[in-house]
Amino acid sequence: CHSLKYDKLYSDRNSLCYIVLIWVLTFVAIVPNLFVGSLQYDPRIYSCTFAQSVSSAYTIAVVFFHFLLPIAVVTFCYLRIWILVIQVRRRVKPDNNPRLKPHDFRNFVTMFVVFVLFAVCWAPLNFIGIAVAVNPKTVIPRIPEWLFVSSYYMAYFNSCLNRD
Repeated sequence: CHSLKYDKLYSDRNSLCYIVLIWVLTFVAIVPNLFVGSLQYDPRIYSCTFAQSVSSAYTIAVVFFHFLLPIAVVTFCYLRIWILVIQVRRRVKPDNNPRLKPHDFRNFVTMFVVFVLFAVCWAPLNFIGIAVAVNPKTVIPRIPEWLFVSSYYMAYFNSCLNRD
């Protein structure tokens, strides 16, 4: 959307700051688990992981900040890009129809597919988390073990899909 500002926004110094910020935010996101006691060994997935049933409020916060908010932000950004493309196409005369370069289109589609795969892979685990948070005593016994395990492995599998 702001191609003229790209070099300034993504300078070497700013890119390093973004990387440091990501690590700091990752650490900040992990610390509350230590106080809530939500990191526990789960024999169903043979892993120490986030226990959704420890705190309903915390589980809802995790789902919101780690799934729903990123989905909303990325969706908003894609909509802005799409609206910008449509506006530019309307401003240009029909006989001078601008064409997207194949690599630009491929990059856009690739990033969109990565976003969709993130949403698809993480949605089941997050929906289970919301259901557990709303009514843990009723919902937990009704979730089949295969569904719970599958949702975790789908979320883990998303990391495999993000390779170049």
